[in-house]
Amino acid sequence: MSRKGSLAVSFVILAVFAYFLYEYDVIPRLAQMVRRLHPVYLFLSLLVYCSVYFFRAKRFALLFPQIKTLDLSAVIAVHTFFNNVMPFRSGEASFPIILKKLFGVDASVSSTALTVARLLDLFSLALLFLVSALFVAAGRWELMVIPAVALVAILLFAFLAFKLVKLLKGRFAVFATVFAFLTEFVSLRKVFYMLGLSVAIWVFKFLSFYFILRAAGVNLNYFQTVFASTFAELTTVLPVHSVGGFGTFEAGLVGGFALLGFKGSYALTVAFYFHLLLLLMSGLLAFGGWLYLSRRLR
Repeated sequence: MSRKGSLAVSFVILAVFAYFLYEYDVIPRLAQMVRRLHPVYLFLSLLVYCSVYFFRAKRFALLFPQIKTLDLSAVIAVHTFFNNVMPFRSGEASFPIILKKLFGVDASVSSTALTVARLLDLFSLALLFLVSALFVAAGRWELMVIPAVALVAILLFAFLAFKLVKLLKGRFAVFATVFAFLTEFVSLRKVFYMLGLSVAIWVFKFLSFYFILRAAGVNLNYFQTVFASTFAELTTVLPVHSVGGFGTFEAGLVGGFALLGFKGSYALTVAFYFHLLLLLMSGLLAFGGWLYLSRRLR
């Protein structure tokens, strides 16, 4: 799809989303919800969300030991915000661009590292969703089959991708660079360490989500939070991710809430509040990361 076509689809999604906000009278309901927010839970959600960035930085520090964890945290803060607001996952490009500009990392190497991280993220997300489904949707085997199949598919994809890179390394220079990086820095021991960090990333991210919901008086337990918000997280990796994720993120979250018995208007209001607060926290951390990185450019 062309750039203009992608933007057109994004704005159509936004228009449809705006219609549903109006149809379900979400804005007045949101205003009431905001007035009743619990500041302690908001602070806890931000604090835990910061720890997610630290774990992400530690994971990349295993692949780029020459870059400080604090520097990587700032890069990840900016990269995550761009990913959240730009359509069709185009914000992913900010990661190799920043690493190339500030630290001289080859774009093919940083893109490979990002792909490895994304595969570990998907594996960890599927694993936690499977665990949450055991607690939340016991007896609904179709909900447990999906993450189980996803786990196998991710492992198969990673294996085939490595074999393909190995096969093509003698024909294309970029694959030779990628293969050299994988064999030098991505050992089996390191992969398991990175997987542990990836699981920690999602455990703490969902804990932040739990506090976001508690701040608004939404009394879901931790596993219910994991179960519902996984559907929203999956929309962020799909090629239909709209501008700011508005509409697509809410659709996923409303779907998860619906499986827990939430009614339409309330589910949409909570989902919109959830998304706005998540973007606000992401924006605050990105601003701090941008200020930190700006000092490095001087």
